[in-house]
Amino acid sequence: MKRSIVIILLAALIQFRCATTQEPYYKETSAKDYLNEMLDYMEKNHVNRKTIDWPAFRSAVQQKAASAEKIIDADEGILYALELLNDQTSFLITNQGKILIFNTPCTDTAAPEVNVPADIGYIRIPTFGSTGVNAAIFAEKMHGEIRDKDEAGLKGWIVDLRGNTGGNMWPMLAGIGPVLGNGLAGYFIDSEDVKKAFGYKDGAATYDDAAVVAVSFPYTLLSTGSKVAVLVDHATTNAAESVAIAFNGKDNTRSFGPLTCGRAGGNQTFSMSDGSVLFLTVAFMADRAEVEQRGQLTPNELVDDPTLIFDKAVEWIHQ
Repeated sequence: MKRSIVIILLAALIQFRCATTQEPYYKETSAKDYLNEMLDYMEKNHVNRKTIDWPAFRSAVQQKAASAEKIIDADEGILYALELLNDQTSFLITNQGKILIFNTPCTDTAAPEVNVPADIGYIRIPTFGSTGVNAAIFAEKMHGEIRDKDEAGLKGWIVDLRGNTGGNMWPMLAGIGPVLGNGLAGYFIDSEDVKKAFGYKDGAATYDDAAVVAVSFPYTLLSTGSKVAVLVDHATTNAAESVAIAFNGKDNTRSFGPLTCGRAGGNQTFSMSDGSVLFLTVAFMADRAEVEQRGQLTPNELVDDPTLIFDKAVEWIHQ
């Protein structure tokens, strides 16, 4: 049975949060039973489930929440379980819209303004977390931007992911597709080593050969063999890192910048008995050569000085 992978930014869930105006009806259960329900999902599905000592894990979480009687009092236990998982991407949204997550912040200084040479196409991909029609519109706009900047004489393209804190990878992937090109771009790999490919084909971001987000009128570059420089920084995270992975190993492509934040992965949703939703990391990512991409991504050319990243990319394209 296919499992769908979700990569989505917390900010994108504000719509979910605001839509939850009242607590849904559910049968009250104890905090201990509720935590065990959550821990069952984790033990059966988490990407690192085979390397975790689950009896010790359960004991530690239940002890942390020993004083909790009702579900509403279980937040401390939930947060501690997420801390012990230490994947930086799993989280839970309560039935009241509260987001419970444990991660360390990844921040960076704002990327400097750039002066783009006339012979280079430049595309900045912003943080974006919406789904549905808005996702398709986002991708359509990116195709339009690429179309407007494409010229027969371009020496290459710069894809700027600096400051992109993630969101929904699929509209980003569909949007940058003309520069990425058709074909397989990487994999999600679960705890059973089952690989599900993702990529781009004729206007659509694909997962396991199925279109996830697609544009109605896809654009094709005038020249498909040009160099592509991908720019990242410490703030590049989540879905943005997934896009960076999609370019990893592509011919005539090179990445520039410091280490990224390190939160690329695939989440699956699990509905809890009280109406809460657990977003659990069930897969890590690998590039098109099946090389694992866990934790912080290392660019092809490490550039720690933010004022030099763009210039290094231009210099390489002009070589």
